[in-house]
Amino acid sequence: MKLSPEERKEKRKEVNRQYQLKNKEVLKEKRKEYLKRRLQNMTEEQKEKGKESNKRLSPEERKERRRERYYLKRGISTPPPIKPRLTPEERKERRREYYKRKWENMTKEQKEKRYEYLKRRLRNMTEEQREERKEKRKESHKIRLQNMTEEQRKEQKEKKKEYLKRRYQNRTEEQREERKEYDKRRNQNRTEEQKEKRKEYLKRRYQNMTEEQKNKTITPH
Repeated sequence: MKLSPEERKEKRKEVNRQYQLKNKEVLKEKRKEYLKRRLQNMTEEQKEKGKESNKRLSPEERKERRRERYYLKRGISTPPPIKPRLTPEERKERRREYYKRKWENMTKEQKEKRYEYLKRRLRNMTEEQREERKEKRKESHKIRLQNMTEEQRKEQKEKKKEYLKRRYQNRTEEQREERKEYDKRRNQNRTEEQKEKRKEYLKRRYQNMTEEQKNKTITPH
């Protein structure tokens, strides 16, 4: 069957590509040899011209020229615009947004699987790893809070309150009992220093409450 000019062109391209892949190292050596010979056959004037041309270009311009050549080889005359580089904070924010969307699009079953996996992962951690994780989370939370406006902090507080409320309402009796047991054990395992800190925190928290909030809770002793 006779091939059309376009098909012949594509076939030739594919054959060349396969040849280059198979003989990568050989071709690299041949290229080196060719450039060496080319340099030897140049006149002094041509060498100086080449040096001047390279000198005139800044590192950024040389990078751009290489980029243009790369796209020209692939048949693209105008390279696509370069995406602006993100700062570490912007990258974190983008990642956070991505995981947030991913979580929202998960089914209940997928969320359960993820929760079970995290539970297992936490159980298999050494004490040292847990402490390290705790410190990292604290630091991350601290930085995040510092970068928030007063309005954002209030909004975050409200969201957290709503989330905890919903979470508590959705718990089964069994889960509530488990939580009580966990809190009990946690309190028993606290050092005297930790207990004192906890008392101070609850005291401050109670002082900062409004009258309405105080009526809803029990006065700490």
